[in-house]
Order: sequence, then structure tokens, then C-alpha cells
Amino acid sequence: MPLDPQIKEMLNKISLPKIDLSKISIEDFRKSSNQLFNDPIQEPIGKTQDMEINGSNGKIRIRIYFPTEYKKKYPIIMYYHGGGFVFGNIETHDNICRLLSNMSGFAVISVDYRLAPEYKFPTAVIDSYDAVRWVADNGDKLDLDTSKIAVAGDSAGGNISASISLMDRDKGENIIKYQALIYPATNMVDNSPSINEFGEGYFLTYELMRFFGLSYFKEAKDALNPYASPIFGNLDKLPPSIVITAEYDPLRDQGELYSYLLRKNGNISTCTRYKGMIHGFLSFYRYVDAGKDAMAQIAGVLRYKL
Repeated sequence: MPLDPQIKEMLNKISLPKIDLSKISIEDFRKSSNQLFNDPIQEPIGKTQDMEINGSNGKIRIRIYFPTEYKKKYPIIMYYHGGGFVFGNIETHDNICRLLSNMSGFAVISVDYRLAPEYKFPTAVIDSYDAVRWVADNGDKLDLDTSKIAVAGDSAGGNISASISLMDRDKGENIIKYQALIYPATNMVDNSPSINEFGEGYFLTYELMRFFGLSYFKEAKDALNPYASPIFGNLDKLPPSIVITAEYDPLRDQGELYSYLLRKNGNISTCTRYKGMIHGFLSFYRYVDAGKDAMAQIAGVLRYKL
């Protein structure tokens, strides 16, 4: 299928910054990258609540979104933002969380996990699991239904969502009841056809992916850890999932293979490929109709499944 016209128009206007760390600091890279995702027009929401919670390695900032539709006890979506483990924060994904909360009727909890290269793997994964563990222990005090917790995330956040689902199963906690993995990175050493075919000219580039990996890992062997590359993990007895992929995304093949392997190992997993789309298209839902469609699909699945 040809590139979607709305995507083609958007690609002519935006691109992530080129990486040359001899000329740009990590702070400047984050600033310019984050600006692409900060939407000045806020979606209306019932209310938000910013908090700092205790993690095993220090304080973790979270933001809780309550939808305009009132419930006595809200099911929960833990949301993990994308950004290659290097950039992104609660603000860059504020509107995604607002819209997802209203569409689903769930409380959405956005987690500001610590970023690389200052904090290497597995810091982001540990922060993220600590957050869902804290919510499971304390959510009832916040009018949340802790028996209905889903994890969701895009790109690096999809990686984290898949990784902490493995961790939750490995620990025998069974906190997480559903996974929504949005163009997830599931294989940090991937060399599939989509990596080579779409690694240049479609927003997320091979150069950026290499930079993110070098920033995230202390040493190369860490990339094979199942909590870094969930595709190499034991995939038995995991929560049901929906996996969203984009046709022109270098991460497309690994996301679709992960969904297949989940099903092969006896899990329930639905995979939807959005034709004509690129990596990150949900973040641009205001300009790309398929972005809002994908969020509506995720919200509808979660309402039905939980």
C-alpha cells in the first residue's frame, strides 16, 4: 500500500534531529526531540493528579488521568512513553493519555521512568515495574480498581510494557491483566526486512535506533536479556495482548513476530497492522486520522477485555 497522504504531508514538515554527539548535547537532543511531541492544544479530561511515589531506586513521578466519565472504581492503564529510552516524558505523551482515558473510561497512569544514557538498562524497567507494583498496593486509596490493571506503551514504552509483563509473571505477582503494545521494540538486535527497508526516510531511522541502543546498554550482551528484548524470553502464561504495528515502520516485523510467538506459546494476542503508517503515528493523531482510530481500537479492546 502507498504511504498514507496524511503521513506523507507530515513527513515533509517534521523529522527527528540528526545525531552527532560531538555537536549536540544529550540535553539539546532531548529538548528538540520533545518539542516534536508536545501538543499545545490539550484534550479535556475529568482531572489529573501528579504524584511522586517511592521506587526501589528513589522517587518516580507519575501523573494520573481520570476520565470525564465518572466511575466509583476505575480500571487502570499504566502508560509508558516512547522515546528510545533517551527522550520523552509525561508531557510529550500527555494528550495520548488524556484521550486514552476518555475513550476507555479508565484511569491512565503515566510513568516518568528514568532515561538513558544517565541511567542504563535495567533502570527504566525497574522503575516501571516499581510503579505498577506501587499502584497495585495503593490504588484502592485513589479510587482505582487494582484487580483490573493493563499496561500500555509506544515504541520504547511498548518494550517496557512487554518486559514488565514478563517480570510480573516471573515474580508470580500476576498484577498485569492485559498488554497494549504500540509499535513495540521487542528485539534490540533485530535485522529483519523492515529494519532494512524502512530504516531511512520514515521518521525513525537506523542511525537513531543504533544511538538509542548504545545509550541504553552498558554492554552489548545486555541487549539479549529478555527484559531488554522480550522476544528472547520465556513466553508462556503471559497476559493477553493487542499489538499495533505500522506498515512503514522499521520495528514492524519484530512487533508482528512477537505477537505470533505469543500465540504460538498459548497466549491470546491480536495484531493489527496499520497500512500506510509510520512509527509514532499515534502521537500525531490530531493530523493523522489513523492515529485516533488506533487509540479507539486499544480503548475498545481494553473496555471489552477488562
